[in-house]
Amino acid sequence: MDGRVEFKYLVSNDLRDVIRRDLQPYVVTDALGGKKRDGEYTVRSIYYDTPQLECYDTKLDGLKVRNKFRIRGYDQPEADSLVFLEIKRKFNSFIAKHRAPLWSRDLEAFLTEPDVDKYILAKDSDDLRRDAQRFLYHYHRHRLVPAVLVVYDREAYQGRFDSSVRITFDKDLRRAYSPTPEMLYDERCLEPVMAHSFILEVKFFRCALPAFIRSIIRRYELPRMALSKYSTCLDSHPSIASSSPWRERLFAVGSQAV
Repeated sequence: MDGRVEFKYLVSNDLRDVIRRDLQPYVVTDALGGKKRDGEYTVRSIYYDTPQLECYDTKLDGLKVRNKFRIRGYDQPEADSLVFLEIKRKFNSFIAKHRAPLWSRDLEAFLTEPDVDKYILAKDSDDLRRDAQRFLYHYHRHRLVPAVLVVYDREAYQGRFDSSVRITFDKDLRRAYSPTPEMLYDERCLEPVMAHSFILEVKFFRCALPAFIRSIIRRYELPRMALSKYSTCLDSHPSIASSSPWRERLFAVGSQAV
């Protein structure tokens, strides 16, 4: 693990403006977000799971070590849009990512013909090549299929005095079940989740939360929660607790597309 810690809080939309105001003396717009809509950008992820939803179940079971597999893109598609093969590894509150980029226009071709040399934009990076190969290993070894498309708008900040501190407001969470790769940028298929709340995420490398964050958390009595956007979006399905046959039907569309 790289030592980064991630804490999450579920916050009412009514508190968004006041928390943003309280943060202002201590943060600046995140460098990535600053290139977009005044610090905001849209995050789009197709989460992959086994046909038995084993990744989802490890979250429900509270396992300390678990993986998530996803394909992630941002905002709207452009000629030079990138997507990323990602594995998010978690041990308690510590997280690490394996990530490899490719052009969004090549995504479907790559999933059909998973040629790292042809499609992955690794250049001279052995690490990127290994991350792509690691994703492919799990993709084939566990017969991963697309479970849910998770989309939200992210308002991102970093610490004014410690740039390793990153704070995000993840808003307007929405989802679509059994997505196909071409649905990554399709807003028409999405349905809202948690319409009255947003997720406040704090990422940092130190052993304790920065003092200004602790103060805000105490002031508004924000409980720290083990929030997973992937699990939350699957939880909203009316039949998520059903037996294995339902889970196989959930993946029927997506499994035919990969």
